[in-house]
Amino acid sequence: MKKKKPIIGYTGSDRFDALQWLIALSIRLAGGKPLRLRPSSPKYETKIDGLLLGGGVDISPSLYAHQVKLSYDYDLARDDMEIKWMKTVTDNDLPILAICRGVQMLNVWRGGTLHADISKIHEAENYPTGLIGYLLYRKKITIGDDTLLHNILGTDRLMVNSLHRQALDDLGDGVKVTALEDNGIAQAMEVPKMKFCLGLQFHPEALIYRKDCRRIFERFIQAC
Repeated sequence: MKKKKPIIGYTGSDRFDALQWLIALSIRLAGGKPLRLRPSSPKYETKIDGLLLGGGVDISPSLYAHQVKLSYDYDLARDDMEIKWMKTVTDNDLPILAICRGVQMLNVWRGGTLHADISKIHEAENYPTGLIGYLLYRKKITIGDDTLLHNILGTDRLMVNSLHRQALDDLGDGVKVTALEDNGIAQAMEVPKMKFCLGLQFHPEALIYRKDCRRIFERFIQAC
């Protein structure tokens, strides 16, 4: 009998973009069935086998007691949707893969906080700001031993992209940082008490031409 493909709910904004397309492709290539979850169609009634929290606009600072920028267009409906889905999957101990904004949301939901703008903290870093830079820039991260990410990749070094402006600050309940870039910014985290809960500050879906990044999605789907 053919094994049923696990249904993976992946979150994003109402506007479909290239990274959402790449996430759906990555899920399919790894053997899963992608289900798009967005504010206008959150599909709370649908049974999923795993949750992928995708990238996007900044999380509202009101969720972690920081000052809101009046000129910034936050996606409050998406924030609310992802909080509801995280509660559902956590209550049922379903696997979670969180990417970029997703890892930030996961940390905030568990009581943590964020650095609002890493360029203000690490002014000497030459982080990319334009499309070409986002596509081509790479930085080295160091992965801790005896961690989920190390177990998946089998290495303690990885070159990754950098599409984020925010980063983890205070850690939420049960959150463990498992990879750092050289300046100390968290690049991966996990919640060891959960069945499978991996957060990545970089975007592996934009690197799926690489076997190591495809392996991340494969292990996530296997856990589902």
